[in-house]
Order: sequence, then structure tokens, then C-alpha cells
Amino acid sequence: MNGKSGYMKYFPKEKCYPHQQEAMDKIHTSLINKDIILFEGACGTGKTLSALAPSLNVGKQLSKTVIIATNVHQQMVQFINEARDIKQSNDLKVAVVKGKTAMCPNETDYEECRLKRENTFELLETERELTLKKQEMRSALENYKRSRDPALVALRDALSKELDVAEEKAKELRKRSCNHLYEVLRYDGETFRQWLFEDVRTPEEVNDYAFQKGMCGYELLKRELKYAELVICNFHHVLNSDIFMTVLNWLEKEPHDVIVIFDEAHNIESAARSHSSITITEHTLEKAIAEIEANIDQMPDGGAHNLFRMLQSIIQEIYNSRFKFGEKERVGRHWYDMRISDPYERNDMVRGKFLKLAKGAGFGEETQIQKVLSEASAFGAMLDENYREQYKKGLSGVLKRSHIKYTADFLSSYLVLSNNLNYYPILNVRRDLNDEIYGRIELFTCIPKNVTEPLFDSIFSAVLMSATLRPFDMIKTTLGIGRPTCEIAYATSFPEDKRLTLSVSVPPLFAKTRDDPQTLQAVEEVMLDAIEQTKGNIIIFFQSSFEARRYYNKLQGKVNAPFLLDEVGVSSQEVREDFFRIGEAGGKAVLVSYLWGTLSEGIDYRDGRGRTVIIVGVGYPALNDRMNAVESAYDHMFGYGAGWEYAVQVPTIRKIRQAMGRVVRSPHDHGARILLDGRFTSNAPKKFGKFSVFEIFPPEEREEFIDVEPDKVKYSLMNFFQDNA
Repeated sequence: MNGKSGYMKYFPKEKCYPHQQEAMDKIHTSLINKDIILFEGACGTGKTLSALAPSLNVGKQLSKTVIIATNVHQQMVQFINEARDIKQSNDLKVAVVKGKTAMCPNETDYEECRLKRENTFELLETERELTLKKQEMRSALENYKRSRDPALVALRDALSKELDVAEEKAKELRKRSCNHLYEVLRYDGETFRQWLFEDVRTPEEVNDYAFQKGMCGYELLKRELKYAELVICNFHHVLNSDIFMTVLNWLEKEPHDVIVIFDEAHNIESAARSHSSITITEHTLEKAIAEIEANIDQMPDGGAHNLFRMLQSIIQEIYNSRFKFGEKERVGRHWYDMRISDPYERNDMVRGKFLKLAKGAGFGEETQIQKVLSEASAFGAMLDENYREQYKKGLSGVLKRSHIKYTADFLSSYLVLSNNLNYYPILNVRRDLNDEIYGRIELFTCIPKNVTEPLFDSIFSAVLMSATLRPFDMIKTTLGIGRPTCEIAYATSFPEDKRLTLSVSVPPLFAKTRDDPQTLQAVEEVMLDAIEQTKGNIIIFFQSSFEARRYYNKLQGKVNAPFLLDEVGVSSQEVREDFFRIGEAGGKAVLVSYLWGTLSEGIDYRDGRGRTVIIVGVGYPALNDRMNAVESAYDHMFGYGAGWEYAVQVPTIRKIRQAMGRVVRSPHDHGARILLDGRFTSNAPKKFGKFSVFEIFPPEEREEFIDVEPDKVKYSLMNFFQDNA
């Protein structure tokens, strides 16, 4: 043990970063008070340990399990390393969790796995019965040898028949059970538990351990989670309510028994949105209709068949009638959005047409439709149970699911929610494997408070940490955090002379002016100067993938350095690794990417990996119907103007701040950040009014912005890199 006391015994470093002790004090006190902690800290403020050390101490004191979640792979690796450091001087039990699909040796889906699991437990029970019956048989034979009692012959024969039946049952169950789980259930858990908790094991290490013994690593890990004091996992293990309750069951905990730490917490809203949107495809509707026709004699005669057909015909009619000239030919394998509801007015075309057709077919009020859908859902649930039993007993080689139930439940929810301003209905189309176009209705969630608000209300406490979490009031509002909060923010403590931030007064790169020849020339010249003067790797983030490709074609060949393009369809990991390799070897390469891609945050371009980062333009997300619907929903909920700020402006500045933070990753590192757009300059509020973004940055970051003219960038960089040579 390390001799430290309190939460400091979980702090494995010799000394704290500036402000780190203060942050841990505040977090520890707030955790005891069951507050929600909002923690913004720049790179080098030690956010992870600042959150982990007090959380583990409070968890130990109050018997709470600490869960730390991220949506970035590199951060999960960092958490594992931090946990290993802590464990060197503490008896800390740590479990690292990945999804079932990533760990299942048979790659079966959840429902099929569940049924195989049931069969496996039944197989073990049957085998126990067989053992007992064999003992009875031996006893009966021994008694017969001693007494020669004729009654024992009848008993022996009866037992023999029962044994045959049980043997046959076990034989059939073995075909439909999971052998990997079977081995887990027969295995001595104590042996695995000691191995698991003597270090911090990755899911890959658990899988290797299990594979060597013919077992399922996922099932092995599940059984031991209740002993874990720290669980490292992905966002979806917490933000998906069903998965979260499953994890809590494995932990044998209630929500108020856990402290949750969210890393990269500025991404919670978008991650939660993906867990609360619902969809149905035209193919699912076809299967539901066929399922009704196959069970027509048993199906309640309420009209679900007609309702499903109406929805199918409406989907087909809309996308076939709304294709513009040449649009249909451009539809490919990826979902393509088509408008069925105005993002501001929400006059949903599908809902309107559906209710009109239903009324014409004699369904009357919407309450009658809901009654029919409820009956159809109940019938589908009964079919689901039948399908499970058939699969479980080996009467079906494939586990079927009721499309009737799914369709009825979707349509019921759609009718209730599609006119709610917090949801936005969209029709998507794409081509199937036969090159035929088919449609999908999506009910897109604009503000996912229905996921986040109950979560933050129920857990013991939480720490939301990020380098770009502010403004805190907005985070609380968008996530529905109504509990008392502790708000902490620390700027970088790295030496100021190790970083340079230039805001370059090129004309604003608005969509309507960015193709101006003079603007194009000014932007290109600044980038060429920056590449020439930088002593090492350069990362350039453009406003879109289109802009990235355009400038990639314009710039490469004009400087003596390899250019790497991050684009859709190409492995960003391979591009990143090639880029790192050149920089770490002391060379120079240019990585061309875009702000809303995967390389602008969560990637550590430390030391030679990156010396200069250039952000070209403000880089607002594409203002498509989805974004307009989100903006409209925020306007409706929080007042006119909130939509632009909450949905577009602040998330964009967070993205830019994340991109700026890719370089200068340690006190000894150095690097330059170039903001290439006049809207970033300090006089932008006077020149561009509401289009200025300068004042949206935190004050301590704005103070470092140095306004320069385009032709002076090269001299600023020349001096900076000479000073840091």
C-alpha cells in the first residue's frame, strides 16, 4: 500500500498538476453531497485522475460502484492505463466491459443467445436429474441383488425408461444450447475471479483466457461484475436504458448505488439521441403483412392488416412522387433523407395521409386505431413466445421474431409522437441488394431529455468531464439536469511560450463567398506559408469533406511534403497511423481532414505527431432538415434564438476548440493553432456583427488569439518555431 490517506491513496502520481488538488477537493465534497459535477479542463489538467480518485474513495466509503464511460476508443485505453497505475498500490477490482457482439465467440444476436442460454441451464438441470436417477438405478440394483424382491424389478424398469427419456432430452438440448456457456457454468468461478482482478484485464485478454478453455468471455465476465469496484465501459452501456438496467443487474446494484463518470461529456446529447430515435422499413412492413396473412385464422379481426397496408402504400407513393429529375438515379446503398414534414411547422405528410385513409376505411377516431394496434401488438407478443418455444425445442432452426408486434408498436408510437415538436419524422430511401429502392420511416429525436433526464435523476452522482463542456447552463438545460451541480473549469497550465494561436483576417468563408478568387488565393497562400514554416506535421480541418477534397487537390504538389486525405470510405485509423509515423520519425506530412469527421477530437497528436493545426472557416454543420428540426425544437422549448445557439453555434465552437486542442499535449510539447477566417479575430464583432464567433470562446482562450494579416502568418510561425527549436 502507498501510505496515502483519503482519496489521495487512489492518486498514483508523485505530484499534482496545477489546480488538480483543488479540483479533487471540490469533486470529493460534491460526490458526498450527491451533486452532479460539470468539469471542464484543458489538456494537462489531469481530468481523469481528478474524477477517478475522489470517486473511488467515495465509492469505497459508501459502497457505490464507479462506472466510467466514454465514446472514444483511445480514451478507454487511457482509462485502463490509469486504472493499472492506481491498482499498483491499491486493492482495486476493475472490470472492462464491451458489448456482447464484440465478445461472443459464436457471433449470435442477443435474442438467440438468450434462448441458447435458457437451453443451457435446462441442459445442466437435466444432467443433474440424470445423475440422481443413475444413483437410484444403482441403489435399486444393489437392493435387488441382496433381497431378490420382484417389486424392485418393476422399479428398475421404470427408472430405466425415465433414464432413456432424460438421455434423449439431454441429447436434444445439447444441439440447441451454447457449449461455451456450458463450460462457463461448470467452471470454478473463483479461479477466473482471482485472475481477472489481479490486474486490469482488457476484453481481448478475457476473450483469450476464455477461448483457451472453450468458454465465453462475455459470460465469464458477467458473472464477476458484482465484485467490481470500477467498471470501464462505452456510453451505450449507460445511455441505453435497457442495457444500463442489465448492467446494474449484473452488478447487483440499483441506480442510486452507482457513480457515473462521463468522459468527452459534450457528446452525451448526440449519443443519447441515437438511442431514442425509432425506425421502421418498408421490408419490415411487408414481413408484418405476410405474418398476418399466415396467421389470419388466429389474428383478431380488428383491421391491423389494412392499417399496415395503408402505411406501406403511403411510403411508396411519397418517395415515388417526390423524386426530382435525376434524384432517383442518385440513390445508393446509404439512407437518403426525403422531407415528409416541415422542420419548423411539423405538418407531417405521412400521419395526415394515414389518418385520412384510415377514416375513409371506417376506422373512425384515432383511439380506435390505437385499440387495433394494441390488440395486434398483444397477438405479436404471443407469436414471439411461440417462436421462442419452437426454437428452444429445436422445431425451428432459425429464431423468428414477430414483425406484427414491432410494426404495431412503431405505428402506435408514431401516431402519438410525430406531431410532437421534440420529434421529427423523416422518410429515408436506399437501394437493396437487388438494386431496388425501398423506404424507411424514421422518428428522429431532436432533444433526447427523455433518455438523459431520468438517468441523472436516478443515479447517486455523476461527473461530466470534457475539455469543451462550457457553457454549463446549456449542458444542464439540454440534458435535463435539475439537481444541484458543482461547476469546475480550468484552462491549460502549459507554458504560454510553447503555443501560438493566430486568428487570420482572411475574408469570412461564407458559403456564398468562399469561392471568390481573391478569397481562395488568400486562404491557399496562408496554408502554403504555414506548411512551409512549420517544423513538423500539419493538420488542416476544413468546413466539410467537400472542401477538404477540393483543397487536397489544389495543394498537393505545391509543397515538398506528403499529403494524406481523410475521407469517407477510407480507414481514418490507417490515415492517422501513417501521419503519426512520418511525424514521429522527424519528417513533415500534411493531414487534410474536416471538422465533423472522426479525427478532430479524441486523438492525441502529441509531440512530433502534430506541430500546427489549421481550422479553415467556422465549419457549421450542414444545415439540413434534421439540423433545422433540432434548431426549431430548441426554439420551441427555450425561446426563439435558443435553437441556433444550442443546436449550431455552441456545438460548432466546441468542435473547433476540440480541433485546436489536438496539438500541445504536454508541458514540454509545442505547437501552433491557426484560425483561418476573419470571424475569429478580436475586431470581428464590430466588422461582422452577429456572424462573429470571437466572443463565444471562453475569455482565457480569447486572450491568446493574436490577430494577424494573411501575409504576416509566415513570420509569426518562423519566429515561433525558431524560439522552440
